Amino acid sequence: MRGLIRSQAGAGTIGCLFMVVIVALAIHAGLELGLPKLRHNSFQDRMNETFTFFSHQPEKNIRERIFQVASEFDIELKPEQVRVEINGDRLTIDVSYEKVAELTIADVQIWQKRLPFHLQRSGPY
Repeated sequence: MRGLIRSQAGAGTIGCLFMVVIVALAIHAGLELGLPKLRHNSFQDRMNETFTFFSHQPEKNIRERIFQVASEFDIELKPEQVRVEINGDRLTIDVSYEKVAELTIADVQIWQKRLPFHLQRSGPY
């Protein structure tokens, strides 16, 4: 009987440790998925401000501002991912990029997910 009690107590400790590991992995995965979305939302807010305050600037200045704001939010953009178009009295900004969220433990990749993001804004120039 005494041996049975010891094994049950040990099983509870192992179960508790297992649950702690599962919860930690879930939190880590949530951060991996949530932080890029949070950064994109903040980037989108700043781009709306940029659109308002830079809408009468030359295309070159608007593009530079987009890259500057993106770098503030750890978003790496390539020139082909950013389209700034001035057509008569209309300005269009189109930014598409993706981030990769991954869960890695001890240099072993558990999962990976590509998160596509798109921002488009159009209005008077």
